[in-house]
Amino acid sequence: MQHLYFYIDDSGVLHKNDDYFIYAGYVFRSVQERDNAYRRYKSLSNRIRRSLGIKGELKSSHLEPKHKRALFNILKYEHSLAAYVYNKEVYDNIMESKKSRHRYKDYILKRVVKERILKFIQLGYIDPQQFINLRIYIDEQLTASNGYYDLKSSIEEELVYGISNYNYNTFFPPILSGGANIKVKFLDSKNNYLIQASDVLANRFRASFVYNNPKLRKKPNHCDLHFPKILVR
Repeated sequence: MQHLYFYIDDSGVLHKNDDYFIYAGYVFRSVQERDNAYRRYKSLSNRIRRSLGIKGELKSSHLEPKHKRALFNILKYEHSLAAYVYNKEVYDNIMESKKSRHRYKDYILKRVVKERILKFIQLGYIDPQQFINLRIYIDEQLTASNGYYDLKSSIEEELVYGISNYNYNTFFPPILSGGANIKVKFLDSKNNYLIQASDVLANRFRASFVYNNPKLRKKPNHCDLHFPKILVR
């Protein structure tokens, strides 16, 4: 049985008052791979917390650069993904309401998940004709979770059934012809070290744009997408 476990957090705000919004995180192809990464990150995180006298969660925004680098490096070679949004170029009709911004965030998320899976297929790590269990864990946040814009259903449609754009008479075919069992769950970051690791990654990538330092985005086994340079669905 094929498995993929995604852990994703964000950095910045999807709003015209902020320049950049980032989704980033890690993906693992087995429980063993995931748990090994979890133990390594937890061990380092706890050592840093003890050295700093911090009792709660390590938030990237409160850490010194050397600690951020250490936490990044401990999972440097794990597979990862990111979506980079330049807010100033996002259409005004998307930014004008909270609901439309949530829909756009759901859209960004499913697109970058799809891109990561496509890379795995190209590498021969995933057989798209075989059934797959797909688990997506996201830091707790509000999301457009009703009707057509339900995140789980939207991801399933994108990956398993395909998307039709009736305005352009275009069909985007599915990429998982063997089917998938997809579950989306929102987690409290203070209780999950891989969500915390994703927070560090997302903040690092956002800093790369804020401080114009592309080197911060260099990472092995990584894939990303830039928005709003996208195809209209």
